Amino acid sequence: MPWLAVVFLCSALAGAAPPSPPGGQGEVRVAAAQDAAAAGVEGGEEVVVEASAQPTDPSATSASVTVVPVDARLSSTADVAQVLDGVAGTTVVHLGGLGAFSAVSIRGSSLRQVQVYLDGVPLNPDGSDVVNLAELPLRAFQRVEVWRGNAPPRYAAAPIGGVVDLVTAEEPGAATALTVGQHGTVRAFALQGFQAPGAGSTGAGQRLDGLVVADLLHTRGDYLFFDDNGTVYDLLDDRLGRRENDDKDQLSTLARLRWGDRRRRLSLLHALVLRDEGLPGHVQAPALDASLATGRHLAVAQAEARSAALAGQARLWTLHRQELLDDRAGELGAGADWTRHRYGTLGLHGHGQWAATAWALPALTLSLRGDQARETDLATGERAPAARRLSGTAALSAELRAWQDRVLVAPVLQGLLLDDRALGADDSRVRTFATPRLGLALRPWRPLTLKANVGRAVRPPDLTELFGDQGAVTGNPDLLPERALAWDLGARLVGPEDSLLVGAIDVAHFWSRTEDMIVLVQNAQRTSTPVNFGLTWVQGLEAAATLDLAGWLDSQTALTWTLSRNLTPDPSVADNQLPRIPTVQLSQATSVHWQERLRLGHDFTWTDGSYWDATNFYRSAPRPLHGAFLRVEPHPAWPSLEASVRNLEDRIVQVVPRNPLDPDDDARIVDAITDYAGYPLPGRTWMLTLRWSPAPQGGSP
Repeated sequence: MPWLAVVFLCSALAGAAPPSPPGGQGEVRVAAAQDAAAAGVEGGEEVVVEASAQPTDPSATSASVTVVPVDARLSSTADVAQVLDGVAGTTVVHLGGLGAFSAVSIRGSSLRQVQVYLDGVPLNPDGSDVVNLAELPLRAFQRVEVWRGNAPPRYAAAPIGGVVDLVTAEEPGAATALTVGQHGTVRAFALQGFQAPGAGSTGAGQRLDGLVVADLLHTRGDYLFFDDNGTVYDLLDDRLGRRENDDKDQLSTLARLRWGDRRRRLSLLHALVLRDEGLPGHVQAPALDASLATGRHLAVAQAEARSAALAGQARLWTLHRQELLDDRAGELGAGADWTRHRYGTLGLHGHGQWAATAWALPALTLSLRGDQARETDLATGERAPAARRLSGTAALSAELRAWQDRVLVAPVLQGLLLDDRALGADDSRVRTFATPRLGLALRPWRPLTLKANVGRAVRPPDLTELFGDQGAVTGNPDLLPERALAWDLGARLVGPEDSLLVGAIDVAHFWSRTEDMIVLVQNAQRTSTPVNFGLTWVQGLEAAATLDLAGWLDSQTALTWTLSRNLTPDPSVADNQLPRIPTVQLSQATSVHWQERLRLGHDFTWTDGSYWDATNFYRSAPRPLHGAFLRVEPHPAWPSLEASVRNLEDRIVQVVPRNPLDPDDDARIVDAITDYAGYPLPGRTWMLTLRWSPAPQGGSP
């Protein structure tokens, strides 16, 4: 939309926006005088301390970051996967219909190379697992922060892809919602925030507050899909089939309790997921009886303290996950068919920042973690020895500012230590990895921020990749850690807040090279084993625009172009495009509203240029998908009613070349639209949501 960019630029030239609150890597500046006033002391100069409750300002950090508020602009049936699908540089993989497994890739990374956090606590530390986005109830959070590439040192991580942080509301209200839809879909959601009577909401006095969330989902998932019966060249046996064994039942809860004020605070958090689902398998080899039961518990105890020039945070957390796979019919692969896997993590994390001077803010982050995995074969009762790993991360960072905060230099010296001696493998030892990074930001003109980042990243193979046996996926104890070098250049232009057209434009170029990348290789029995892929290379361009016109129309657009190459010398894959990394992705969401009494929204995603295999023989069909919703709320005190539809055009097939590798073959075939090979997407799906929230629309849910 070139015309839109021109209009926006003209609006930006009409006036300069006031400088956004400085603060690199997602931290904001506050006045020491405020702290002094709270303590009854006069004076105090301006310093920088951590204020994690505040949303990150993308203009105040060198990193490429997108902050998506969970507010009235989103459909009531939106999920975490849908939100991430609308962010530049991301690719979301789905394995079917409503509530099905979904995961995110950032800038051409693998799914494990993205670390997902809940209020700063990792759900897959060091990429130890692929986080199923379907397990995360979007409306439990106030915002979603997506850090592409150079993640802030406070996360004690150096992921190759980036970081997704789901942040709960600082001042939660109350909300309830009930959704019903096709394929037997029912979803019930409730959120309740509370505060001790008489406690202040801003300031100096101690207070007790809490948050409780419950989300319940059930769906049969039995949608129709296109099946070519495994014969690409025979069109006579094409048919419509019904997805079977695709039912899901899930309960997600979250509870948070906090005591203190903004100077000192103690917090307790617990998140629980119980999920029971059928595993339908590949459409050419359907699994009619296989199932997976999952349970995940996250418990966190955290203490925060802040003074005029110092801010610190200490956290003790534990994460337990259990997966019970039942494939006694042997439908999924040649691995073990009835197993229980248990994973446990105990972590200690500390982060401190010191406002040493007006221009230098050093910080120290320390993290120590113990991981354990154990597998039990329920068919034989055999219990494998527990695999254990100790790891530690240390990061020394700083924010160096000059020219009235117009120049930011953010160096990070970070290292990872792995103690694998308890794994039992032949080469188990203690290893260290250095992951230094450097971020630069220049604001020559207040609305414009120029950014540059460079750094190293690492991801060790997790215990499942090394020793797991999950039916369709078996482990490989000879795996090497993935190592990457990455850099990016970008710019952000922000329009004036008092104009008719408000918004921002972000553009960036990214590049990365990964050594010993871990990928799954499938054999003839459809059993996959992780192997090191050698050297890979990815670069691309990403652009995003967020606009608000006169307070009644808002629009978010993201475009990503990615070029990837396999540099492995194997002639069958050399110089090929990496699998499951699309060349072009476009997402666009627009909604119009009248005082939130009536809101009409539309979203569109288009994905093209993706291959399912390393040989680049199987190219996926282009995937254009539309969605829409209409919400009516006659009065703020009344419930709102929303009708929403996914895949508005009921598009489940595309006409594509029969053999994309043969330029002389001009024959065309009908191909299923899929997000992952053999896992089709559903057609048009209707849902109806009744929602009531005493909190004002546009705030936290």
